[in-house]
Amino acid sequence: MSRGPGTWQRQILRVTSGTVVAAVAGIVKTTVAVPDRDDFAAARRGVKGLALAQRVCAVYAWTCIRCGEIQDREDMQPCCGQVRPMLAVCQPDRRRLLLHPAPPPGGRAPAWVNVVPPPRPLGQLPVPSVADLAALALRRVYERVEAGAAVSAHDLVALLKLAREIEHDAARQDTGNDARWRATLKETLWLARCHLGEGWEPFAADLRASGALNLLWGPPPPRPARPAARL
Repeated sequence: MSRGPGTWQRQILRVTSGTVVAAVAGIVKTTVAVPDRDDFAAARRGVKGLALAQRVCAVYAWTCIRCGEIQDREDMQPCCGQVRPMLAVCQPDRRRLLLHPAPPPGGRAPAWVNVVPPPRPLGQLPVPSVADLAALALRRVYERVEAGAAVSAHDLVALLKLAREIEHDAARQDTGNDARWRATLKETLWLARCHLGEGWEPFAADLRASGALNLLWGPPPPRPARPAARL
């Protein structure tokens, strides 16, 4: 898998579509077999770009540094590693489901962390989506399994199937959004080239040098191989 920020953003959006909150370190470890510092830095840059665009909320959550499990509870439980505040992400409309966020390490968080969309109009109640309810129910099932409580296999299979269907729907929607975004961008650049004339080349150079734009559209797609010339 490519390590470009665009790839990490797509992976972050895919993971957050199927869960309430996910640790960024956990996303990296489940994506790259042997991650290095560049992988974690690229994922963090991806989170920052998505948080500034309000496509995700970046928060700190109590997380095991070894297995990446998040503990959203008042009393921390022993785990396979130390539990401490770590960077995590969730979809903006699911931020309210994280009841016990962790304080930022060092006491101060970057401006893009804990970015929450504007509040709802006065008197408007939150409307959870089916994905919210499925994720919350699945999480409660996991908690019961960890506590040793009996869980019906039929209920567990039904929840897993529902979560998978929701994830597939989200993936199809993301694919459609990406295609519309690329078509719109292509049309905009074509119009700019028509109107700029001799000013197109410096304009294109500025586009290629923009880090913010590179975060949004990711690495360029691979070029198709040219057919071999006939002798």
